[in-house]
Amino acid sequence: MLALAAGGCTSIGPRRLDRDQLDYARVIANSGKRQTLFNLVRLRFGEPPSFVAISQVVSGYTVQNTAQGNFQVNPSDAINSFWALLGSTQYTDRPTVTLDPITGDRFVEAYMRPFAPASVLPLIDGGIPVDMLFRLMAQSIGTLQNTHPLGGPSRSGSPEFLHLLDGLRQLQEGGALRVRVRRERDHTRVFISLDTRRNPALRGLADRTYRMLSVDPAAPEVEVVYGTLPSAARPREIPVLTRSLLNVLYAVAAEIEIAPEDVAAQRAPPTLREPGSVRPVIVIRSGPRAPSVTYAEVQVADRWYWIDDTDYQSKLTFTILELLKRIAEGGRGSAPPVLTIPTG
Repeated sequence: MLALAAGGCTSIGPRRLDRDQLDYARVIANSGKRQTLFNLVRLRFGEPPSFVAISQVVSGYTVQNTAQGNFQVNPSDAINSFWALLGSTQYTDRPTVTLDPITGDRFVEAYMRPFAPASVLPLIDGGIPVDMLFRLMAQSIGTLQNTHPLGGPSRSGSPEFLHLLDGLRQLQEGGALRVRVRRERDHTRVFISLDTRRNPALRGLADRTYRMLSVDPAAPEVEVVYGTLPSAARPREIPVLTRSLLNVLYAVAAEIEIAPEDVAAQRAPPTLREPGSVRPVIVIRSGPRAPSVTYAEVQVADRWYWIDDTDYQSKLTFTILELLKRIAEGGRGSAPPVLTIPTG
């Protein structure tokens, strides 16, 4: 009777779900940030990256209550009269985490294939700053070149590239930059427009941006296509040469500040900088110990590398990098794991 009462009056499921869902979400997000930071540092020193995805998390709980009572009375011999009450509770928690190394064809698809413009440009309408997004994933926009992680001290980038991104950011903040996606049978097309009717003060900036992109300023919208150089026969297209996710990681890693003795010993090349930029796209600091509070930190060899929790710009750019990683890794030929859970 006690066991039935205990089982009918309590349930651990709702309480555990409310707590564990947030706990697992926080731990998975933090481990993903640390893995990305770990691979950035490895790439900075010429080490091969390694990626492991958490493909499934199953947590099962079992609570078992037992109770037993015994009472015996012997009227002729009181010393043999006795009673007993026994009880026990057993709690079992068996979380199962499935780790999936990203290798082979899946690695090629996720990390070496350039991003499709139609896959990443909708992030702009989602509130992602356009300048941070393009600085990470675009190798060139029209004739303007982003820097290359193997470009050496000259960095081979166009000084006007950052000016273009700054103009696009102002147009986005002013509500003039719009993105439209059109899905067709065999592919998806993406268009952008610079609509300044609600903010006429941005018309001059929009015209300068169109000229920098070598497109027709009278066009209501222009299509963003994958490519390198614009064509005079197609004044309503913006060619964007996108990077692969691996190339994005290389570019970020090339700007990590490392110890001068590591450069002197030729363990890694000198830190590279974007022309005209006073800071790297993501500021990653290093030292013998990490601060007590960070956005993300990881230990590689005998040094710690971290992103300051007070550096909002670096945190936001790193978040965009994590979003690009999820876009690249998601849904590209990965088979879901098969997991058998006993119910008996």
